Amino acid sequence: MEVAAQLAALRRRWAGYWPSADTSAIAADVDARLEAAVGAWDLAAPQPLPGGHVALVLVTGDGVLKLNPRGHADAAELAGEGAALAHWAPSGAVPRLLASRDDGFTLLLERLRPGTTLDAAGLSWDERLTATGALAARLHAAGAAPDACPHISGAYARGWREALARDPAALAELEALLAARDDDVLLHADLHGGNVLRAGDGWRAIDPHGVRGDRHADVWALIDPLAPPLPADPRDAAAQARAAIATYAAAARLAPERATAWARLRARAEALAIDADGDRADPHDRAWAQRLHRFADATS
Repeated sequence: MEVAAQLAALRRRWAGYWPSADTSAIAADVDARLEAAVGAWDLAAPQPLPGGHVALVLVTGDGVLKLNPRGHADAAELAGEGAALAHWAPSGAVPRLLASRDDGFTLLLERLRPGTTLDAAGLSWDERLTATGALAARLHAAGAAPDACPHISGAYARGWREALARDPAALAELEALLAARDDDVLLHADLHGGNVLRAGDGWRAIDPHGVRGDRHADVWALIDPLAPPLPADPRDAAAQARAAIATYAAAARLAPERATAWARLRARAEALAIDADGDRADPHDRAWAQRLHRFADATS
């Protein structure tokens, strides 16, 4: 896929993520930053790397050039990725940040080899949860989060609050979980098998959202669309959900009860947000929403 074709595909995604944004202007900005970065860093001709859903990602020699879009409602969240990778560098759990431009929106990263995803590794679900949880524990152990990264209780939680607005009890529980704590860490916030790549004989996390907050909020792996569906019987569903949470929490060094609360509320909020789209929602998203509701019910 050529750069122009990849940008066109990204524009269609951006229009869905940010309906009020000027996607033509966003694409023009990304294209201009690409040309400037290639010149400033004297890069070999970058080749598109398939799979990106938000950023333009290209391979150039032994590096990966990543251009996050600007000019939309979630720009502040994407700006912190470089700071997050630099913070986690001593852990060895993320690719090295080689250079940064444009206030952190343009990044040059180490190229991971072979670079296959955890999802494609042929492991069991428990093995995938264990590998992802172990990475989360390494990231969380990196020390106090940099102030340059926003707190999860701010704009990042806007969509969850909107989705749970009709459920005062759930919204109150969310607010309690979002409150700043003395032991807040830098969260990946989007850690799942698709964002875990093989590097040599180990795994590294990519594409962090990079927000500060309660370590127990890093539970996306538990509600991943690729998670095994829960059984129809409520008792069996509850048992399977508890087992998955126990496996992940042990690897990630999380308290199972608090991890359960975060996973339940995130599942409910994601499902309600999809429900709110009604007929406009993608059929796959609607099916996922049903599974998320079942997970939330099973962990209540």
